[in-house]
Amino acid sequence: MKKVIINTNVFNGVDDKLIENVSILIEDNLIVEIGDIALSVADEVIDAKGGTVMPGLIDAHVHITLSAPFNVIDTMTREEVAIRSAKISEEMLMRGFTTIRDVAGNTLGLKTSIDNGYALGPRILPSMAAISQTSGHSDYRQNRAQERKGDHEDSPMMKLGAMKVADGRAEVLKAVREQLFMGASQIKIMAGGGASSTFDPLDTLQYTLDEMKAAVEAASDYGTYVAAHIHTADAMRRAAEAGVMSFEHATIMDDDIAQTIKEKGIWVIPSYFTSSLIAERKIPLPNEETYRKTERVGKAMFYSAELIKKYDIQNLAFGTDCVGEKDVHATQLNELAAIEQTFDTITALRMATSNCGRLFEMSTYQHPYPQGKLGQIVEGAYADLLIIDGNPLNGVDCVMNCDRQKIIMKDGVVYKNTL
Repeated sequence: MKKVIINTNVFNGVDDKLIENVSILIEDNLIVEIGDIALSVADEVIDAKGGTVMPGLIDAHVHITLSAPFNVIDTMTREEVAIRSAKISEEMLMRGFTTIRDVAGNTLGLKTSIDNGYALGPRILPSMAAISQTSGHSDYRQNRAQERKGDHEDSPMMKLGAMKVADGRAEVLKAVREQLFMGASQIKIMAGGGASSTFDPLDTLQYTLDEMKAAVEAASDYGTYVAAHIHTADAMRRAAEAGVMSFEHATIMDDDIAQTIKEKGIWVIPSYFTSSLIAERKIPLPNEETYRKTERVGKAMFYSAELIKKYDIQNLAFGTDCVGEKDVHATQLNELAAIEQTFDTITALRMATSNCGRLFEMSTYQHPYPQGKLGQIVEGAYADLLIIDGNPLNGVDCVMNCDRQKIIMKDGVVYKNTL
């Protein structure tokens, strides 16, 4: 099946200028040509009416199975989690997100269902369970009197496959290999204290250097990388030494670690809007202590943004970290405006498109979608695209307005057309 998009300008996901007055030839699920294309080759012609073609949006920090406040998740069955996740997934696609990286959750079944046409949603790069030490950010036991019982028995989060606890080199190696066997594209560990978890202070260092190196070794042997939940500069220093390549949050930087991040090419995935929502107490958290921690994170993250600018850190990817009911996930597009206000328009657009595509390429042969590029409008890329009423380079508001997303296409299939 060949489609030709005509009368369009193109934001390719990288350049700060549009490619003007071109056509795009799509064959099956790939972009095969951009330029002056004869309509005679087309089975279907899509007239963009002067709109801008841009890559489908990508969110690199999603928790699609964490579809309720934690105290509610603790009461949910697997079936309820699956149904909620499918609904949230469909709504993400209809907001223009054609790919996501899930960084804590048993999402392989949902991913497979979407890929095989049994559910609607974006492409998913799953991490499966997020792995931490005992007393770490994945240890969601409900009170201090609750003793460890064993694998998958300690908390509903563990039973649902969102979290995993492993201690020592041998257990970490096994836990990482289990996630890889179950289909993880990359590995997620918890390398420091969490804001939303009750019992681990924000400044704790979680996992020894050797344990972290074990995770990196096991992931590297499978051709992929480790992403780490991480807030403080000391935790980032240890993770950088271990070879962790994706820092989730990275909210409390100092000059030393910012320079290290730049030199090593480590990726940073902030989450400005969601962190602000939590700090403003607009998202439910378990108790007062968790709110105090998030308020500290909310104040620190914009200082870290200044360090990102100072050291010209370019490996930045878009991630929302939405957790909770579907109305929280519905705020996903607001992260674009938060990044635009913190940096600029082109940075926001690149972070939500081509930068995520580059980040995901670190999964090498664990990448579930290796046939085309993600996050770019170039020959050989997947036909994951939006047609926008307006020029995104003039401001992200036209992308954030779903009514101005005239076409949503994923894998060459049109899911929305209001042209």
